[in-house]
Amino acid sequence: MTEIRASLFTKVMSLVVAAFTAGLLIWLLNSPVFNVRDVVVHRADSSPPPAVDPAAIEAAARPLVGMNVFRIDAAALQQEIRNLPGVADALVHVRIDGRATVTVAYEAPVANWIVKGQSYLVNASGEVLAEQFEPDIPLTIEDASPEGLASGALVNVGALYAAHQLQSNLPLLRVIPSRIRYSAGRLIVVDHAGRELDFGDTAHLDAKLMALHAVLEQANRLGERIASVDLRPIERPTYRTVDAPPLAKSRELQEP
Repeated sequence: MTEIRASLFTKVMSLVVAAFTAGLLIWLLNSPVFNVRDVVVHRADSSPPPAVDPAAIEAAARPLVGMNVFRIDAAALQQEIRNLPGVADALVHVRIDGRATVTVAYEAPVANWIVKGQSYLVNASGEVLAEQFEPDIPLTIEDASPEGLASGALVNVGALYAAHQLQSNLPLLRVIPSRIRYSAGRLIVVDHAGRELDFGDTAHLDAKLMALHAVLEQANRLGERIASVDLRPIERPTYRTVDAPPLAKSRELQEP
């Protein structure tokens, strides 16, 4: 009889504990005491300044207010914020006292991409971050596309890489780009002396830079001032001099 009572007591206590635990869990999941009351969004210490509007991040985090801290799917919210244009990473931390912190690492813009007079900041993947012009970014590309861009759109990443390569390597030839234009798959550079350098498509840039070097050396040797260079025929690049008649043929690069 004692064993039966002990077993019954154990079962009853187990049921009481289970009921208490279930009641506590329901209270924790529904009590306003554990609702988020304050959300703070800040930039990660290693992150560059945001190129995107911080309001977009704050808007994504705002639904946290009023949510029960035990019901929040932090991983899902982190992924949602990571998917926003211009965001490299995000971390959501929710505390039991009702405070939530969203730490965001932003992507750095690498170029100003201009279409129809509107400048856009783009990252290294060619993604448009914001409608903005940043004068501290050394690379600016003027795109002759007829349509404007929107946040999250992609520009021609091949042209972006090629323009960066030209921006970095042309000064080694004592050519300082002042404008880089992209039109119908062609890259055209106007340098500090007003010379127009037509590189054509983005392929074989190393060979085109070598051809340009040869053209500049020949013109210097002949005492000519160059107005434009056409590097599309890599094997036979041509150039026009400043004093050439409008209808005169372009001069071909001569073998030394």
